[in-house]
Amino acid sequence: MSTENKKYQVFVSATCDDLRDERQRVVEALLGCGCIPVGVDLCPRDPGAEQWNTIKALIDECDYYIIVVGGRYGSLAPTGISYTHREFIYAQTKRKPMASLVHEHPDGLPVDKRERTAEGVARLRDFKELVARGTLVRPWSQPDDLRSGIQRVVSQLVKTHPASGWVRAGQVADLNAVRENQELRRQLDELRREIDQLTNGSRAVKPEVLARGSDLTNINYSCNVYVKGNCIVTQAKTQMTWDAVFATLAPTMMNEVNEDQMRAALAARIGDGALKDVADQHKQAHAVRDIVVSPVSFNTIKMHFRAMGYIRKGLGVGPGNQPTWQLTPQGDQYMVGLLAVRRQP
Repeated sequence: MSTENKKYQVFVSATCDDLRDERQRVVEALLGCGCIPVGVDLCPRDPGAEQWNTIKALIDECDYYIIVVGGRYGSLAPTGISYTHREFIYAQTKRKPMASLVHEHPDGLPVDKRERTAEGVARLRDFKELVARGTLVRPWSQPDDLRSGIQRVVSQLVKTHPASGWVRAGQVADLNAVRENQELRRQLDELRREIDQLTNGSRAVKPEVLARGSDLTNINYSCNVYVKGNCIVTQAKTQMTWDAVFATLAPTMMNEVNEDQMRAALAARIGDGALKDVADQHKQAHAVRDIVVSPVSFNTIKMHFRAMGYIRKGLGVGPGNQPTWQLTPQGDQYMVGLLAVRRQP
């Protein structure tokens, strides 16, 4: 179904008091693009879990995430970072396609619309650097700039990250039929490729030359580190043996799982030793939360086990059209041999 028949749900994140007019301009621009803006009226002041759960649910349901950054870092959540920062990190963990509209000259804004303390300025600077690394960025300086900025980022997001969107009820039957045919065709192509591989005995890389067992691999990740009550976003890395990585992922893959589930299992294992990983950078750290494995490390692990013949692509599709993965019979046997408890002599 063509994109003009869809409406995309877009979560808008922005500080409240200083960007009231700008938030309204963004809503009008999104409506003009045929999008459904959500989250614009949510200005968290209650630190309770109920409101945060509402925000998370809206982000989960949205197709795209857009953040507007002005001259304020924003009020702090109980976690020690601002509410907009917290929303941004959550959207990143959900792998939402993201764009940002960042003010070019925040120092020229009125006093009540910019940070007035050195700490606030530093927090805003660090946050803008984080946003610049993780999103498609468009600058703005006047509220009127937001309309053209929204039009451009929405157009680019839809082009580079096609999403499910929303359609009218009468169009659903036709849409489901098209998707079913596409999915059946994809599954057939995948099965044909696997049959060719098994028949010809060909693999891109011979397993005997690959790292395995007690060989070590580096895994890079980001996390929130808590030091004296403050939350610091930190890049870290850990080392694990290939057997340890496989033992972490394999039990979750006895049935098809999506990549978010695989990442969650790996992040949970990394969390056991994360305090040691960040000790050199933050000697007084007392907690590490919200571990996100880097895409490069995750893809390396995924492709390595595929090359070993331990996992294969599933026939299903996960959230956001991400592929699913499952153990092969060879991977299942290796998992059993690795995790079975042997009798003591």
